[in-house]
Amino acid sequence: MTKTKATVQQGLTVRRRSVNGGPPVNQLRREGFVPGVVYGKGMESLPIAVNQRELLKLLHTKTREQALVTLHLEDARPWEKPVLVKEVQHDPVDGRVVHIDFQTIVLTERLRLRIPLVLKGEAVGVKQDGGILEQFLREVEVECLPTEIPASAECDVSAMKIGETVHVRDLMPPKHARITSDPDGVIASVQKPKEEKPEEVAAVTEPEVIREKKEEGEAAPGEEEAKGEKPDVKKPEAKKEAKG
Repeated sequence: MTKTKATVQQGLTVRRRSVNGGPPVNQLRREGFVPGVVYGKGMESLPIAVNQRELLKLLHTKTREQALVTLHLEDARPWEKPVLVKEVQHDPVDGRVVHIDFQTIVLTERLRLRIPLVLKGEAVGVKQDGGILEQFLREVEVECLPTEIPASAECDVSAMKIGETVHVRDLMPPKHARITSDPDGVIASVQKPKEEKPEEVAAVTEPEVIREKKEEGEAAPGEEEAKGEKPDVKKPEAKKEAKG
């Protein structure tokens, strides 16, 4: 259920950086270098400067911080050491790399580190039943030799149905490596689709028009005028003259 990709070893040339009396870090950055430090077991911390373009090429590869790097020191006493990228500091405004830490390692000693966890495939519960796939873990910790560092671990979720969950214990460890993350950790699950309740539309009540009742045969005020008819006005009868 899990696939792994081997780490690619890369080379990087650095130069010694003098902390006292040397150019300030801002000047180094203007010259196209990134300040950094190398530290590890059995050695003193060594301030270095790295070519910015070469460093970005390294960091922009798919292996990223899981890359096993061979540092070449340009110095009167040059050396080569295998290292891992331990920390990269970015400018909070523009995101550029402003500092980097390397840790020396021994190729014959096992180490622990975290690698990305990638889900592969489309769950059948999502494709056929409209479920929702939720991923809870995006990294797992492994123990391995520096030369066997997996660049990533892939978990195939294509067979997952609604209600099913995959745990860390379900993963197959990479060759020559051991998964050290909590085995009960939940990697992903397929949930039922959320039911949307129909919106209740409030009934619109027409305002009641109250009219005065009229007696049968009686016209409402102004009704006759609206019809253009004048009320029938009886003329007074002429009085008959009395005969003499």
